[in-house]
Amino acid sequence: MGELWAHPGGFEADAFTDGCWFVKLWRQQPDSDAALALTAELAARGIPVPAAQRTLAGSYTAEHLGRALRLVPVRRGPPGNGERHRGDRAGHARSSRHTDIALPRAEIREWCIEALRDRRDHPWLADRRGEILAGVDRLEALIERARAIDVPHVLCHHDLFPHNVLIDRDGRVASLLDRDHAMLAPREHDLFAALCETGTVRFLQAYGAERLDLTHLEYARLARSLRDLAVRICDEVDLEGVKTWGFDGLRRVDADLAFARPFCAW
Repeated sequence: MGELWAHPGGFEADAFTDGCWFVKLWRQQPDSDAALALTAELAARGIPVPAAQRTLAGSYTAEHLGRALRLVPVRRGPPGNGERHRGDRAGHARSSRHTDIALPRAEIREWCIEALRDRRDHPWLADRRGEILAGVDRLEALIERARAIDVPHVLCHHDLFPHNVLIDRDGRVASLLDRDHAMLAPREHDLFAALCETGTVRFLQAYGAERLDLTHLEYARLARSLRDLAVRICDEVDLEGVKTWGFDGLRRVDADLAFARPFCAW
């Protein structure tokens, strides 16, 4: 490995690269080694996923200054767009076959509910306290409804946005990045991303979506905006993001869901 330089990271981790390898250094301990172990199996099945590298001890994470890190090969290409999702349905189906890896199953619960209620008087929220509490109450009710609805579980990415999907010159999916939180979950927990981007209908048509569960879709869409808002409040970073990723997203939830209704079961 050559000299590392900083690469744009995110709220959960710092990132570095030497141009050939990509290092992710978590701020908190990752949920499970299983999602990283799975990347090698998915790559072997022909799914375009960068495979996490094993350490000498056999784990997929190492430790640096008390923080967990993982190493994957660099993948290059432009981010995807609505057309990329023709491959996502196949990815859900192919990656849900039998595996010897014990995959975690998604739990429908949200840390942001308590976090936002506790911080409802935070200076960045105080003038919109009612809007926040209404969103939190709605999410709590959705969680109860979603838990009561049994839907098929597939291997979900949980952050299937354009920056994590690279395409090649022919418009095919070249790589699916950042599968650190992959687990078995309702497909709606991936497809909510269609509601957060332009071209929602084209996205869902390209995927071949049909008979989606509206409750699970609403849960995933609303939870994402509240989590994006809560993490910025808790860390007191990115005041502008509180507005654009948080409040702006909250105000679009019902309009976004309207685009998805024709693809949902009734």
